Amino acid sequence: MSSSCPISRRFFKVMVPGFHSKLTIPLAFCLELKGDKSEKGSITKGKDTWSVEIGRSKKGIIWFDKGWEEFVQNHNLRIGDFAVFEHLGNMNFSVTLLDSTGCDKKLLMLENAEQVPSQGKNVKSAQCGIEKRKLEGDQPHYQCMKGSSEFMARIKEYNVRKRSPYMHIPTEFCQSNALFQNTTIMLTGPSGKSCPVSLRICNGGKTLYACITRGWHDFFSSNKLNVGDVCIFQLDSAKSDSNSISIDVRVV
Repeated sequence: MSSSCPISRRFFKVMVPGFHSKLTIPLAFCLELKGDKSEKGSITKGKDTWSVEIGRSKKGIIWFDKGWEEFVQNHNLRIGDFAVFEHLGNMNFSVTLLDSTGCDKKLLMLENAEQVPSQGKNVKSAQCGIEKRKLEGDQPHYQCMKGSSEFMARIKEYNVRKRSPYMHIPTEFCQSNALFQNTTIMLTGPSGKSCPVSLRICNGGKTLYACITRGWHDFFSSNKLNVGDVCIFQLDSAKSDSNSISIDVRVV
């Protein structure tokens, strides 16, 4: 029985460590594409399309390069998730995303970046744990695996503005590291300078979430962080205990 979409036009990938920056197309499928020398392509998910640059090696390996990281961020992809690609021609692909259980992946909006938490007060407008729809002018900007002692965040404009800047801490990170109370964290950045910052636990309806407030301005200023920088926040277990929390921050 013939099919309108032969199997040779499809492939799937499992998200494994290193997938954030680029995604390699299976070698057998690369052979199918060897006649296409396009340097740019696209990935379509639903009604939205993301432009990606196409990387190539001398051995014929092809991968999604610049633009793929933005796709990962926008769709909250994590290690263990699946992506099923269909080749539409000319290095254009459509994709179906599945979570680690094999079900359609649903995106979670863990924060509403336009809402600014007042220090020491609960924020009733926080949106946590609900199915995410595409937001005008904003996208999710951090990733954290359950059980992890680190998370990755992309610096946004509200993180480095002059008035009331702040940084959200992923719920998964707080749960994994028992950060459920207001406290002071010592952040050490790429410059080597350490800054004490305030961790505030806020009530977003049925869900608690956390953000760094007081001291954050001094930290990003002394480390010259800019919009678009991607930072990895990693708990320093050797310097942390029940009385003090230390987190190292590096820019990638």
